[in-house]
Amino acid sequence: MKIVQVGIYPPPLGGISVHIKRLKQRLEENGHECIVFNEGTYFNARINVFTFNKYSLLFKLLFIKADVYHFHTINIKIRMLLGLFKKILKKKVVLTIHGNSLIDQLNKHKGIRKKILIKSLLKIDHIICVNDNTRTRLIEMGFNKDKVSTIPSFIKPIEIEDDIKKIPKEVWDFIKSQKFLITANGNIRFYNNTDLYGIDMLIELIDSLNKNGYDVGLLFALLGVESQNNEERNYYETLKGKIQSLGLQEKIYFFEVKDSEFYPILNKSHLFIRPTCVDGFGVSISEALSQGVPAIASDVCKRPEGTLLFSSRDMLDLTKKTTDIINRYEYYKKIEEQNYPEDYFRKVLEIYKK
Repeated sequence: MKIVQVGIYPPPLGGISVHIKRLKQRLEENGHECIVFNEGTYFNARINVFTFNKYSLLFKLLFIKADVYHFHTINIKIRMLLGLFKKILKKKVVLTIHGNSLIDQLNKHKGIRKKILIKSLLKIDHIICVNDNTRTRLIEMGFNKDKVSTIPSFIKPIEIEDDIKKIPKEVWDFIKSQKFLITANGNIRFYNNTDLYGIDMLIELIDSLNKNGYDVGLLFALLGVESQNNEERNYYETLKGKIQSLGLQEKIYFFEVKDSEFYPILNKSHLFIRPTCVDGFGVSISEALSQGVPAIASDVCKRPEGTLLFSSRDMLDLTKKTTDIINRYEYYKKIEEQNYPEDYFRKVLEIYKK
């Protein structure tokens, strides 16, 4: 088959961009052709990654003959045009809804804008949701249940030496200096005025654990530093100031990611934590579990099997679950060995074949 994907392609690295990159790799590995139209700035014609703006996309797609056009964009304007894409291109159109982006758009927009969005999505061939909540909402709104699937976004990485080499020496030095390493990742971002990725909670956690006799460090892989707005930059500086005031400079490291994958770092960590206040799935959790690393996550959505959940924004519960894993680490490691996460590439491929 020939597949066109539309969405963000790394760099920058993030849940959606990594998913698209790995989906492309696996398609090509299995003998299919894949072209990516990148919403970001990275362009590489040699590997069929092209850039576009929302005004030129339809024009460009008219000249690309493919079997399936797979959209990952969260841009509401493009989503509102997908029905038109379907009509004009006369090809199969698939949309993956990452996170809670569609639910947020349906809740935020009223009237004609909302009607156009729903009408557009009703016309396309298939919708992939990364969690059941979105699928349930769409079926309640009248979408055909046979045309809406739940497929989490985890696709196992193809491990290559270059991914290890891209990680700076300072990061490896910090990792080696820690007796028990906790890792986390995400952006400086807010959701309803709350730290979306729970970085504030992680700093408080590391402070509490070390004060109570646990020799623990945190490496936070920070995405999208270059695109931070003033509010996010100010908050980032506030977080770094708090780390310094608590004397945790040797215990907490912000790794400002540019183009390196996260899995080599996970492979050297003892525990992964995802304390998001809202989420769609949390592909990094599956990434950790696939490396045999125990994972803790907030209970804001369905998580991969084997994840230890804590009550969202509940500092006491997060601390309790973390100390339990540290105290009974071998027990939790054995659990992870029995809960290897599913790789969902084949399920996406089956949608294409249908």
